[in-house]
Amino acid sequence: MEVTKNHPKYYLGNRDLLIIAVLSGIGGVMSTYVGYLGNLINQVFGVPFGAGQFASGLHVFWFILVAGLVKKPGAASAAGLLKGIIELLTGSTHGVAIVLVSLVQGLLIDLVLFLFRHPSMVSYMLAGGISAASNVFIFQLLYFSGAPITYIIFIGSLAFVSGILLAGSFGWSVLDVVLQARPYRISAREENSIIAPDKGVKTAPSTIKVVSTFLLILLLAGGAVYYFALVFEPPWIAPLIQVEGAVEKTISLPLEHFTSHETTIRAELQGQVKYVPPQEYTGIPVYAILQESVPSSEATKLKVMASDGYMVEFDLIKVLNDNQMLLIREGDSLRLIAGNYEGGRWVRMVNKFIIE
Repeated sequence: MEVTKNHPKYYLGNRDLLIIAVLSGIGGVMSTYVGYLGNLINQVFGVPFGAGQFASGLHVFWFILVAGLVKKPGAASAAGLLKGIIELLTGSTHGVAIVLVSLVQGLLIDLVLFLFRHPSMVSYMLAGGISAASNVFIFQLLYFSGAPITYIIFIGSLAFVSGILLAGSFGWSVLDVVLQARPYRISAREENSIIAPDKGVKTAPSTIKVVSTFLLILLLAGGAVYYFALVFEPPWIAPLIQVEGAVEKTISLPLEHFTSHETTIRAELQGQVKYVPPQEYTGIPVYAILQESVPSSEATKLKVMASDGYMVEFDLIKVLNDNQMLLIREGDSLRLIAGNYEGGRWVRMVNKFIIE
């Protein structure tokens, strides 16, 4: 009886489990949208990956909320494991590795917050920064072993800053607003833990903080609605390739429709941060797919779109005469093999060709 009485803070109650489940579920689904935002940032800076790490704090934001609402060791870790599983099941492009990445992020938040005696904005910002940056180094070990260490440190720094701002600082502000609003019953001990940063007294959040917090939430929610309504393709739907734009016939067909054109090439991926030795790829020449739609004689460009928002552009005339450019089936998605181009143009999760 004494053990149960003295150590309730180490056990997750029903309310704690509900908070973890709800926030992990939302975070797992929203992370696919965050990946889309990251690809948009990459396109702005003209790099295949890296710049998008400035949005990585949004992946960790949910763990900050869990840690701040539950206030028990292991809560963020549990949320990390659950969120990673949900991301995997909803079609994460990283595969099963995302479970490991998410779990480590949750563990790091638990560890950093455990080292601080009292919660503060500084402790939450540090936890968010370290947690967000960890994904860069895990993916470096798993996928990008050939990347220059200076580049890894650079994008790791971007992720760290993102974690400070979008996970730690923003998460602290949201917690302040949520805890003051008291959407659920809290105990006297928890009520006394609602303190203003660095002051040690309870205060109501300022109007500016409330308004800015809700505006940012509405902005992210609006973008997510757009993404899931118009861009996202569920992983359980068989991949189709669409061709549209300046064509006589818009098509949306499975790759199997072009089986008679199937061919095998040998290609080498030479990217800025990744290298794959020459190997054989079997698929459908892109020119054969485009000819099915009959491009306009005035068209000059081909845009290759991915379901996560990534996009590259090619000269249409060159593509129509390129026998080293294939579309292949890779798991449950389609991938562009561009043998005559650098690695950043080998697009994964292809879902659309747009001719202009």
